[in-house]
Amino acid sequence: MRLLALSSFLSAAVLAGSAYAVNPPADPATGLILHSMVSEFTGRNSDTTEPIAEVKPGETVTITGDCITRMPSAESLRVVLTLAMTPEGAPGYRAVLATDQHMESGSLQVRVPAVPNAENQVFQVKVFRLGQAAPETCDAGSIRIGAQPAGKVG
Repeated sequence: MRLLALSSFLSAAVLAGSAYAVNPPADPATGLILHSMVSEFTGRNSDTTEPIAEVKPGETVTITGDCITRMPSAESLRVVLTLAMTPEGAPGYRAVLATDQHMESGSLQVRVPAVPNAENQVFQVKVFRLGQAAPETCDAGSIRIGAQPAGKVG
């Protein structure tokens, strides 16, 4: 009976801990953490990964996981934000390359780019690991870019 109770407790703990395996909630102290998992790149939009994390332009997002492990630097990694849907009146681009990135404590720190007409758009986050015969592709979840923070006036 004790073993069954322990097994049930561990199963519940694992399920509770994995509820945000792809997009854990943002921690005000450390920011949003996305976990990347190896995927196959088809060149087509895939489904949006739930939950969709809310971010703002200029905010730093941390990416961990399959494509990031054992990488000494960010030089051979590319983070691409692809519109989840291309609705009528789309912003005039389908994807954006995040160029402001660096490695810190074994994870990739990426600044959310400030691009025109990205407000309230949902983007799929993909990490490409270069330097191999075929690039390795990882899904890192989905983000919704909110309004750009107001600048300092005066």
